[in-house]
Amino acid sequence: MPTGGHVHDHPLTQQNGAVPTSVSLHPGDIDPLWRELVAVGLVAQDVTVSGIARYGRVHAAVAERAIEGCRTAGIIASDGSVDPVTAAELVADLPIERVASVHAAVARHLMTGGPDQLVAALHHARAAGTLVPLDELVFMAERGGRLSLSLHDYASAYELLSVAVEFGSPGDHGANGRRLCDLAAAADGLGRVGEARDLLARAAVLGELADDPALVVRAAVQYAQPVDWYAGDPRATALLQRAEELAGTEGQRVAVAAARALAEMRIPVIAGDLDQQLAWVTRPGVAYRVADEALAASATCDLEVRGLALLAWRATHRAPRFLEQRLAASTEALDAAQRLRHPSNQVESAVWLAVDALESGDRSLYDEALSVARWVAERDGNPRLKWRAYCMAAGAALLDGDLESAGRFRLQARELGQQIASPGWLAADLLLMGEELVARDDPGEMVRYLLDDDAAEMISPIGRALMGHLHARCGHAELADRFVRLALRRLDEESSYLLLCSRAAAAVAAAELEQLAAELVPLLEPWVDRIVLDANGWWCDGPVALWLAELHLVTGNQAPVRNLVDLGEQRAHAINDVRSLRRAAALRGRLASASPRRHVVAGPEAAPDPADPLSAREREVLRHLAAGRTNREIAATMSFSVSTVRAATMAIYRKLEANGRTDAVARALQLGLLEPVP
Repeated sequence: MPTGGHVHDHPLTQQNGAVPTSVSLHPGDIDPLWRELVAVGLVAQDVTVSGIARYGRVHAAVAERAIEGCRTAGIIASDGSVDPVTAAELVADLPIERVASVHAAVARHLMTGGPDQLVAALHHARAAGTLVPLDELVFMAERGGRLSLSLHDYASAYELLSVAVEFGSPGDHGANGRRLCDLAAAADGLGRVGEARDLLARAAVLGELADDPALVVRAAVQYAQPVDWYAGDPRATALLQRAEELAGTEGQRVAVAAARALAEMRIPVIAGDLDQQLAWVTRPGVAYRVADEALAASATCDLEVRGLALLAWRATHRAPRFLEQRLAASTEALDAAQRLRHPSNQVESAVWLAVDALESGDRSLYDEALSVARWVAERDGNPRLKWRAYCMAAGAALLDGDLESAGRFRLQARELGQQIASPGWLAADLLLMGEELVARDDPGEMVRYLLDDDAAEMISPIGRALMGHLHARCGHAELADRFVRLALRRLDEESSYLLLCSRAAAAVAAAELEQLAAELVPLLEPWVDRIVLDANGWWCDGPVALWLAELHLVTGNQAPVRNLVDLGEQRAHAINDVRSLRRAAALRGRLASASPRRHVVAGPEAAPDPADPLSAREREVLRHLAAGRTNREIAATMSFSVSTVRAATMAIYRKLEANGRTDAVARALQLGLLEPVP
């Protein structure tokens, strides 16, 4: 190993490096050797006995004597520090060649040390100039960068790999392309995914120049991840198409197919908007087939390719009808990611497993998967993963009815999402904030958040449904109807299907929109035993059965409501859904208020007229029903509460044995309880 400095011929050192015990010192009497050795320690940033002995190439006793002498002379403070001005003077006295040789020695020593010393080693290597040849510098930086990357120290990896990319041989396209892929992984780990994609596009070009199909495939597949950044990116499609043409092995072909399924599944609502903040157009007809084929072919591939195929299949099959297969795919994907120790895939698959578990009513598995996602995100340091974990934590807190914790996690997620422009952060914040507003049930506060049609948030159909609900809570029935209808025009089974329907149902129930309620019932009925959950896992909206009960009450079809409430309450208990249990209790109260009561009659005059079973109030409500007024409008006209009008409406349906408003009016006309409309 090259060394710097020659001090063995100094009169204070003997051949064995020992210091004569007869030498004495006085304050201010400083030997030039000691100044020189302390200066070497300052260059090495290690003014210790071992550091000075190693880089000054002297015996430890000499190093110790130098330190004590400089401390006595006031050069070294009692805490071991050296004044910056004094330090600069000491180092300036060293020959430039000596400084460079010390830097080189330090760089080579630190590079053999722990991961925490790699960046310092790189700085010393660069300061050594030509004493650390360029190829050695690149080797040190690349080796250190990849080690830091494997330890998820993305900041150090980025710094080290940037040097390797900067000084790598321009003619070695393959090596430079692989370094760019590693650097892109580090950039992604820092939350800078836009930069990562640019680096990967460059790597793919270098792969073609090097005639290296494996590098092209690696860059293109890596570009298609993480899951929601690639959406609608034409460059991703072009890269994957070229990689598909060049793929030479079965594993490469399967990996490209899985990545293609991801890239083809979603495109932005607004062409050219790659920020992916609010809404996508799904293309399952294209993606399903590719993902299915990739998953089937991956059975014989290595674990990394199998894991990618599982993730691609799960990301492209979010519809309710795939729940059973989703559970199996998410479970296997998480196992593969954990075995490979891939943080991003661990969080992604854990989140999906949590979604699938809760949708099926398994709270225990949901909590377990969520704890994995949060544990990995906190330890990995990737802000994108932390953002996703905070959103999930906010949703879990809402599920438990803990609004304080939900708000705290949402604000943490918002801060991170804004910082790294995480895809969907605005949509997640809108949904979580909306649910907090609804849970607080303060119309005065809700009014502050009502948005115009041209607001960016209104691009999302779920955003429209949520806004419809807020308008309904604020008493704006017509606007609620309009926003819900606009939202339902964009309903598709891959984009939080159940959540959009439940948000629409909440608006319909609050605004008493009977026609819309009738249209929503068949959309939710096939999934009556499911739990509503956003496809990304942001939060749970409760059992489908309870939303169906709400809709049937609006249409006046009371017959199935009790059974639906029973089922919904059972499902809510299974997942400890505090809010849904409260809703179930309220629904039971409404049913009880609409049930027939036993009265003690005072005499013959109290007996009802069999030809007219309705009370005076019920007949008046019936006339308003026949006129097409909503419960809210009837309540305003009659100066009653909406719940009173609803109870009267239920009594009318029961007494006339009607299935809804239209049927009740028809039966009343047959019985002569209403005058025919001319």
